[in-house]
Amino acid sequence: MKIQTSVRVEEEFYQEAKIVFKKVGLTFGDAVNLFLSRVSIEQGIPFSITSIQKNQEDNDLIKSQEISMSKTWDNKEDEAWDEV
Repeated sequence: MKIQTSVRVEEEFYQEAKIVFKKVGLTFGDAVNLFLSRVSIEQGIPFSITSIQKNQEDNDLIKSQEISMSKTWDNKEDEAWDEV
């Protein structure tokens, strides 16, 4: 048995998602049912969720590694020029 429900979503996400759903032959309702069935089967959210803080920490770590690698590369270039 199907029920009718209402949900409030961000319009931008809704419009973008509808385009994706159409490409794979799904309606918005099909996609919601697919999501709900996966939640039921897995007894949880069917994808990983991380906190905004965790994402920011990861981004900071990546940036610091990029800076470190850049400094290492710059030093090697300087050393190479010193030898010339």
